[in-house]
Amino acid sequence: MSSSEGGAIHKFITTYTDGLKYSSLDGWINWLGDWGVSRGMFLAALFAAEYLWLLHLIPHLPLYTFNWLVGTAPIWLPIILIMGAWRIWMWYVQSLFLSGRNPILLEMKVPREITKSPRAMEIAFSLFSISSGETTFIHRAWKGQVRPFFSFEIASFGGELHFYIWTWKNYKSEVESAIYGQYPEVELYEVEDYATEFEFDPEKHNVFCTDWRLEAYHSGLKADSMAMNAYQPKTYIDFELDKDPKEEFRVDPLATILEFMSNIEPQEQIWVQIIIRKCGKQGILFTHDQDHDWMREVEHEVEKIRTKAAVISGHTIETVLSELGEDETPARPPQPRATWKQTEQMKTMERHLGKYPFETGARGCYITTGHMHGPTYTGTRWLWKPLGNPNYMSQLRPRRYHNPFDYPWQDVADFRWNLHARRFFDAFRRRSFFHTPWVTPSNILTNETLATLWHPPSSTVQAPGLRRIPSTKATAPSNLPK
Repeated sequence: MSSSEGGAIHKFITTYTDGLKYSSLDGWINWLGDWGVSRGMFLAALFAAEYLWLLHLIPHLPLYTFNWLVGTAPIWLPIILIMGAWRIWMWYVQSLFLSGRNPILLEMKVPREITKSPRAMEIAFSLFSISSGETTFIHRAWKGQVRPFFSFEIASFGGELHFYIWTWKNYKSEVESAIYGQYPEVELYEVEDYATEFEFDPEKHNVFCTDWRLEAYHSGLKADSMAMNAYQPKTYIDFELDKDPKEEFRVDPLATILEFMSNIEPQEQIWVQIIIRKCGKQGILFTHDQDHDWMREVEHEVEKIRTKAAVISGHTIETVLSELGEDETPARPPQPRATWKQTEQMKTMERHLGKYPFETGARGCYITTGHMHGPTYTGTRWLWKPLGNPNYMSQLRPRRYHNPFDYPWQDVADFRWNLHARRFFDAFRRRSFFHTPWVTPSNILTNETLATLWHPPSSTVQAPGLRRIPSTKATAPSNLPK
């Protein structure tokens, strides 16, 4: 078959396949989704149209429908009541338990001289892998207890940068031990919660709110699949910060992010929140270990890549040899080798297997009392782009909240925009990501990745909004009279 015939066949198949996309319900849903029509709205309209059509064909259809619902109620009604009662009970007991916690916010003051690499912060993060509190189903289902979670935040108020750690008060000593153990020169102070003090007013504030989720361009991975968590974004090791180079040769990706957050107007604010908890038991009565699921998925992805790198079909060998002008097939086929991309993927994933996995949720917002500045809005959406590696591994991509609004018919009079903003700020001040009332899809990141996202910036970071404290503190002479 000639190349022109092969190209014609390929074009026909491609055209036919594209046509089939719109011959299925999923194809139409995806096509309408590109135009800003939600799946729920389309399916509801489709159901209403079909019901009206049946109403025209079948007399007394509403009466038949009501009789059928009443007749089958002994089957479906108890199931719905039991499921609903269970969810309401879990919502109540978890909310009761969380309301009894005493949350505090610690601000971290950074000195002028930070010489350690983010590896020190990686070790500090390992101490937050805590699973106490939900050992048995009695703790989980009756007392509503959950394992502790922590929030690591960066906030810019008019360009002035602040680093925060949110925790329960009874874990304050653990936080101080983890941070001071690796960074004895920093200072931690208990401060008022800036998120609680803020009140969103649509008449006064223009806001943009977003989550960041792991996504990739390769292998057809879905953002909500466990396999996506096997592909971590770039970390400080990829930037060779683990080798502790000289200050002038350090390339800290956090420097770009802090520089951007420093260069905003006085009436603007940017908040970043990274909420973590140890990967542990999922479920209430019947549980499974999420960290084991993640480990098996990483090993599975490594095996998939290894298999692709190790298999070369005989047809591929013959095709390559024929293009090179060789007519004879060698008696012993050449041994396959993994490509550089495959090698890096396997090496990175297996390196992360030796780390602590954390269930992680990341969200952020841009607030202004004036007109929204386009470059600042775009920069906030793609805040973590310096750490992205979407073609080989993954990136933190903006999703949810205000990201889906592209067309004017998606939101009339900013009703949905303001509704999402209110929900966002309520979830932000509660630090709610894994529990009621705002359970949100999350990812699994290792302490190596988390240390790259949040660590005390070294002295090479010269962001103008980063106010540092003196590196040395004067102490009293030892020979003073008592």
